[in-house]
Amino acid sequence: MFERILFATDFSEPNLKILDFLPEFKEIGTEEVVVVRVINLNRIIGAAGGINIDEYIEECRREAESKLAEIVSRIDSFGLKAKPIVPVPAGDPVNEIIKAAKENGAKLILMGSRGRGIIKEILLGSVSEGVARMSDIPVMVIKHKTKVKRLFERILYAHDLTEHSERVMKYVKFIAEKLGSEIILVHVVEKEEKLAEEKLKIVEEELLGLNFKTIVRYGTPHKEILKVCKEESATSIFIGGGIPETVTEKLLGSTADVILRYSKIPVFIAKS
Repeated sequence: MFERILFATDFSEPNLKILDFLPEFKEIGTEEVVVVRVINLNRIIGAAGGINIDEYIEECRREAESKLAEIVSRIDSFGLKAKPIVPVPAGDPVNEIIKAAKENGAKLILMGSRGRGIIKEILLGSVSEGVARMSDIPVMVIKHKTKVKRLFERILYAHDLTEHSERVMKYVKFIAEKLGSEIILVHVVEKEEKLAEEKLKIVEEELLGLNFKTIVRYGTPHKEILKVCKEESATSIFIGGGIPETVTEKLLGSTADVILRYSKIPVFIAKS
């Protein structure tokens, strides 16, 4: 299921710490890691004249190639095959990362998030949030300050009883069956709604045979999910990403977007 994953890097120290989780991916069947570094041209658009774009790209590529070689060596040491994308692509990071994943047949995009500050993230978004929204394959984002030692030890599976959440089921079950992970199934009943007990029971039946427990909360979905995450010492959050529909969602993002923005632990999002 995750035989080939794409690792998007900016060469920062927090980002490179993500490599420490690769042995765990090997345990669930990952064989190859495609590594992509994107030269972000958005940063120089509108800059003062005099910049030679071609020279800038070539200089960035020369610097990137030696760093990519170091990453490849480290991935090889885990017993995984590493494939760096060269020449290093230049352009919009979101588009280039998604393009690289598609062209290389990746089954998952693994990337980090620096956490530039909540206000700036809300106003401008982030590369990780943009990739999670636009990608047709699952995306796992690891925050730069995460303290978890293993990603899949205690999986919080957020389920709103819709198809957006159901599409994540196969990933949760696959990993739990491989690693014996504990699953914390969380459903939040929003204001003026009633608990759909029959639908929740159907979800629980799909998890029979696995180590799981169900927690039902009442309130705002992202707030309650993050509370449970802390209370249960979850090591990752699995959630389905839907298309923003309400005015609030269009302005601030869907529940998955907000979870990704505020979560202190890794977040796995599957949109389709």
